Amino acid sequence: MLMTRTSLTAALVLLLARVAGAQPAPAGQTQPAPAPAPTPEPEPAQPPADTTPPVDPTPEPSPLVEEPKPDDKPTVTAKYDGGLKFSTDDKAYEMKLSFRNQVRFQSDRSFEDGAEFANAIYIARSRFQAEGHLFGKDNRFKMELGLGDTGSFSFLKDMFVEKRLPDSPIYFRMGQWKRPFNRAEIVSDFASTFNERSIQNELAGGGRSLGVALHNDYEKSPEGLEWVFGMFNTFNGGSDRPTIPVACVTDPIDGDVTCVNGRPTTIPLDWGPTLNARVGYNSPKMKGYSESDLEGGPLRYAVGAAYKVDLANFAEAGEDSWADNMSHGLEVDALIKAMGYSAHAGVVMMKLKSANTQFGLFVQPGMMLVPKKMEVAARFALTTLTQAGAMGSVDRNQIEARAAFNYYWHGHTWKVASDIGFLKLTGDMPSEDKGDLQIRVMMQLQI
Repeated sequence: MLMTRTSLTAALVLLLARVAGAQPAPAGQTQPAPAPAPTPEPEPAQPPADTTPPVDPTPEPSPLVEEPKPDDKPTVTAKYDGGLKFSTDDKAYEMKLSFRNQVRFQSDRSFEDGAEFANAIYIARSRFQAEGHLFGKDNRFKMELGLGDTGSFSFLKDMFVEKRLPDSPIYFRMGQWKRPFNRAEIVSDFASTFNERSIQNELAGGGRSLGVALHNDYEKSPEGLEWVFGMFNTFNGGSDRPTIPVACVTDPIDGDVTCVNGRPTTIPLDWGPTLNARVGYNSPKMKGYSESDLEGGPLRYAVGAAYKVDLANFAEAGEDSWADNMSHGLEVDALIKAMGYSAHAGVVMMKLKSANTQFGLFVQPGMMLVPKKMEVAARFALTTLTQAGAMGSVDRNQIEARAAFNYYWHGHTWKVASDIGFLKLTGDMPSEDKGDLQIRVMMQLQI
């Protein structure tokens, strides 16, 4: 009974406590405000949409190349190109060295009574050559040294420098070189079909001489027109071989004569100015100053004409007038090549002061039996000349007839060249001439 009363009392107390908590606050009392709800953080603003097309990322800058120092020199390379050629990377400097040689066997026999064969082996030509350009291709040079031509002492064959005129194909040259008169002379001794040039070339007065000239690179046979205009020391060339002056003194007491040789020189005692002009035309891909058709191919040709006049120091000398003291030379030539066949021909007229006019001609056909390897050729040449005799002057002709057989291992660079022929003066006056037989075999090597 007592336990039940206690349980009822506890339940009543709990009920009253619930009722008291649910009653409103008394008047005049402020009920505490509820805690504010947490404010949400604003979302980050989105950037506007990019409407530009995508761009590749900027490439990384390349590493800086160090500029060469002022004292750095360009690299020089060497290669073989018809000779040992040295050149710099910038092509501003180039020099080609070549060593050229001809060793010959020769046999001569006159058909005069009692004559015998005269045989010899000798070095026909041995040359050292340096050519190229410096400070750019507009500044060129060439030097050719004869080391021992036909047993002679060494002497300078060519030495010239030339400058290309600005914005033009024209070169100005000064020095010593082959005078540009007849094609047969301009053709190199190492680019000929026969061992030697014809007798027509001797009449034309070829050879080297000191002078100055303007030209359009005529020696390279430019396609189309070629030309050269120059002034030289002498009327005829060949003054590249030095002369040895001799001075003799006679003793007034005993009459003994003493002679002393001077130093060799190519400088004339007096300048005999000679004007020389040449003009020609070349078809495409024509090597106009190399005989024999080693290139092969369709028809190619080159034609030319030249004139020279000796101004005779502007004096009458022993002639009646200045005009009579002048000498003239006129020449025309042609070279044709096609399919291994070749033909070289020329005509020359020479008028030396008041002497009679002389003429010369030659024709020289050739044919490759084996393309670029084996060749046969022929030559006929004729020149007029006047000889003095007991009954006065006599006009005669000199005739040359030859045949050649050549074998080319590497073009004109490495070959064997042989020829056989006759030389004869026509007529029996003022002296009888029965002709001469000549046989030549030559090995040629250019390095």
